[in-house]
Amino acid sequence: MGSFYGNVLVARECAEVMLLLDGATGEDGEALRGYAFPVGPGHTAICPAPDTDAIRLAGPLSRLLGAPTLSVDVHDSDVLDMRVYEDGELRHAYDSFPGYFDEVEADEDENPVGLADGEDFAYPAPVGVDPEAFLPLAAGSVDRGVLESVLRCVPRDPEDGEEGRYVFADDQHYDVMETLGLDARRLCTGHTYLSRGQLPDGLPREALRVFGEAGFSPLAGD
Repeated sequence: MGSFYGNVLVARECAEVMLLLDGATGEDGEALRGYAFPVGPGHTAICPAPDTDAIRLAGPLSRLLGAPTLSVDVHDSDVLDMRVYEDGELRHAYDSFPGYFDEVEADEDENPVGLADGEDFAYPAPVGVDPEAFLPLAAGSVDRGVLESVLRCVPRDPEDGEEGRYVFADDQHYDVMETLGLDARRLCTGHTYLSRGQLPDGLPREALRVFGEAGFSPLAGD
C-alpha cells in the first residue's frame, strides 16, 4: 500500500498561524483540530484531522490568514494533487495523474481494456504544469526549469523513476517542496502519521504544535 496524506502549506510564520487557528471552526461549526509546524522561513504546514479535508480547508485558510495557501493530497503514492489559493479563491490546480479516479474497464490482470496487442499503458500528461503559479509559496529563489521538469513528472533523481517518470507521488511532492526552498522532509506527512507518533525526519517533537479541542494529543497511539 502506498502513502495517503493531505496537508496545507501556508506562507506565514507558525506562531502567527497558531494564534489564528486556536478557536477557529470549520464549515460544520466544530473546532478545527490538527497539527502545525514550521517548514521554512515564514512558512508553516497544517495537518488537519481526518474529518477536515485539506483541499476544502485551504481556501478559507488563505482568507483567514491573509496569505497564499497550497493544499496537497497524495493518494496511494499514485496521484499528487496540489491547489493554490489566495484570498479564499482557487488560483491554480495541478493533477499529476488526470483521469486516475475515472472508472476504466480492466482485464483479470488489472490492465486497461482496449490496448492494442503489445501496446503499453501510457500515463496521461499532468495538468497544471505552471511553475509561476507556485512561486507565491516559495521560501527563496526558485529554478523554474527544474520545477517545471518535476511538475512534468520527470524525476530529479533517476532512481526515483521508471521509464523517466516518478514511481511514487510522494517522491514527486518531496522534490516540488525542495525546489521551492522548503523543508521537504517535514512536508511529506499528514495527520494520521503524526497522531501515531511517526514524525518525519528533521521534525523534533517540540516543534509540533497542536490546535483544536482540549485533550487532543499530538502523539496519541493507535
